[in-house]
Amino acid sequence: MRLPPLNPLKAFEATVRLGGFTAAAAELGVSPPAVSMQVRKAEDYFGKKLFLRTHNELHLTDAGRQLYPSISAALTEISTISDQLLENDARSSIVLSTIQSLSVQWVAPALARFRKHFPDTGVELKIEADPVDLARSQVDVRLTYENHLYPQMSATPLFSDVTYPMCSEGFLSDHLKDGDLTSLSDSHFIHTDWGESYASYPTWAAWFRETGNPRNPDPRKGLRVGGSAVAATLAANGGGIALVPKQLFQELLDQQQLVVPSTVGLPLPHSFFAITQHTPETALVNSTAKSRAVSGLLDALQSSQL
Repeated sequence: MRLPPLNPLKAFEATVRLGGFTAAAAELGVSPPAVSMQVRKAEDYFGKKLFLRTHNELHLTDAGRQLYPSISAALTEISTISDQLLENDARSSIVLSTIQSLSVQWVAPALARFRKHFPDTGVELKIEADPVDLARSQVDVRLTYENHLYPQMSATPLFSDVTYPMCSEGFLSDHLKDGDLTSLSDSHFIHTDWGESYASYPTWAAWFRETGNPRNPDPRKGLRVGGSAVAATLAANGGGIALVPKQLFQELLDQQQLVVPSTVGLPLPHSFFAITQHTPETALVNSTAKSRAVSGLLDALQSSQL
């Protein structure tokens, strides 16, 4: 197959379409003399003049008029296919949105496993509060607590959890030598806001009721924080005692950054979910690279071992 060089053809097509060397040069990012030189190379290749140059004006010759429609159509088709390929490549990356409490202890290990099986798939991780407009934000997977804010979406259950009182070893030895939480002052309690839709449940008042004690520590005298990740971090650093989801922060327990001074637990009323715009089954049927990657990410999230 004998083909002419591409750059001279691009210069010729742009010159005709835009009406001159100057405009063509601006589009191609070169100088007008460089465009003129490329056009001359095209003329040399075909052995025919493509333009008549008179008084700073350009007019197509018969050869130029014969060549232009085919060259224009071919370059347009190449540009269209190139855009499609680049778009498909961009879409092969995944946007993962998550609430803060899941970002480190749950998401990080899952992403490490996912990348072993999909090393060429990029992942953009966003940490943001609910609700998230998945379509507008181009989010592929949203990790959240409960799923009532996403009624039209596909919800994949990840796990349920139980909260326990947790604190640091230092706090335990300084304030809880006998393990009796009733001896603590209200200032020692860390209160967690579980998001706008869930207020502060589970609360310390609910935990004490579970033990048969009517005590209700005053949140105004302790620490009140937004999210279990902040509460767990404060507790691990000796800032007080918090109700912490055990499965979610098992790694901090294994590292002895947190200890559990009581065996009484309070289950979270809802589960954690992965929200997607399409069901995993639909994604598999579509069999695109991105759909397979999303399904692989859901598998990695569901198999997280904390």
